[in-house]
Amino acid sequence: MRVAVLGAGVVGSATAYMLAKDGHDVVVVDRCNRPGMETSFANGGLMTPSDASPWNSPGTVKRLGKMLFDSHSTLKINPSAVPSIIGWGLKFLANSTAGRHKEHTIANIRIASLSLSTLRNIRQNNTLNYDQTIRGTMRVFPRDGRMSEFVKMCREMQEWGVKFEVLNPDQILEKEPCLRDVIDRYVGAVFFPDDESGDAHKFTNEIARLAQNLGAHFMLNTTVHEIVKASSTQISYIRTSAGDVKADAYVLSLGSYSPILARPLGINVPIVPVKGYSVTLPLNGWKGGPTRPVMDDGYHAMMVPMGDRLRMGGKAEFARYNTRVDPQEGRRVLTEILKILPAMASHVDINAAVNWSGLRPMTPGGPPMVGPTAYSNLFLNTGHGPLGWTMSCGSAVLTSELITHGRVLSNSVNPRDYAMKSHSSI
Repeated sequence: MRVAVLGAGVVGSATAYMLAKDGHDVVVVDRCNRPGMETSFANGGLMTPSDASPWNSPGTVKRLGKMLFDSHSTLKINPSAVPSIIGWGLKFLANSTAGRHKEHTIANIRIASLSLSTLRNIRQNNTLNYDQTIRGTMRVFPRDGRMSEFVKMCREMQEWGVKFEVLNPDQILEKEPCLRDVIDRYVGAVFFPDDESGDAHKFTNEIARLAQNLGAHFMLNTTVHEIVKASSTQISYIRTSAGDVKADAYVLSLGSYSPILARPLGINVPIVPVKGYSVTLPLNGWKGGPTRPVMDDGYHAMMVPMGDRLRMGGKAEFARYNTRVDPQEGRRVLTEILKILPAMASHVDINAAVNWSGLRPMTPGGPPMVGPTAYSNLFLNTGHGPLGWTMSCGSAVLTSELITHGRVLSNSVNPRDYAMKSHSSI
């Protein structure tokens, strides 16, 4: 079967690999000159089933107002984005009940766990180089923080396969001596041994390379203008800047831009873009930083080692499709990280830091939209929010299984439930 995948980010490229591995003739269309050049380019770099809890946990309504008016909050809403997210926001709040949040957390964990096991299998059979770290992740908590609340949530996720360990300050230092200067700040930490990390951009190009080795063709520098339907139940072809592309099946994996192409077809894809920031700092051989991803729950600061670089995460912002880099946010991120790693300032050129921003495709419930549409040969694999890399290989398996065999793996969620029940019915 000839399958056209729209989008060469980490999700689209992983999907191309799985489809090619299952014997399909695959063509991938993307407007950039290389795979993984947009949202997958400089994201947080985390492969974390432990972070599967959607943002709209119970109590979100009470916390939202405080977050939006707190200058130190990790969430910001640009006033220009308000009109475009009102409907989405109501659905977001509707999904913040305990029952829906639990259902969506389990769904995310199942895809993330499938994704991690799939990635490990790929690594066993192929050489992949993407600055990977397989030492788990650690979240540290200040003394006036919410550690007990977080541990309670971890115990619930443990029922669904998420492993964790609670650490005291001495155990924190055993794993990360770099925190010695600030250890008195912390009451403890939670360590997730199964989590991984790395450079998602490098991984995207590696998985694209494997897909190409299996015969997949990447049409880069090619913009998708329109998905053209033959009837109310069938897609005919896609119109691109390089001409028409015809296939037997089509997979929409354009992240935050998916709703734009789906809307003329009468398909409601309730995704809004949420801008995420990151800062990447060359370490120039300095070895005094963390050996695995560390998140400070008080500063809401994240630092992820990537070879001879340190990736640091910033706030999330509802700003429509604005990807402009805010230097002030980059400075804020660096300031917070230097509070955690004060020794870094005298060993690393802080001015060499590179700021970046990209758009996370967020659904109102949390789980991505993976599955069929009203058109028999059009499938969705989009809306992974902050867990795009975490879920990429798993949702690629689900998509390939659906296209190849018309079935869903028994140990995963039902894609139709994602696409139809979790979003469209609310």
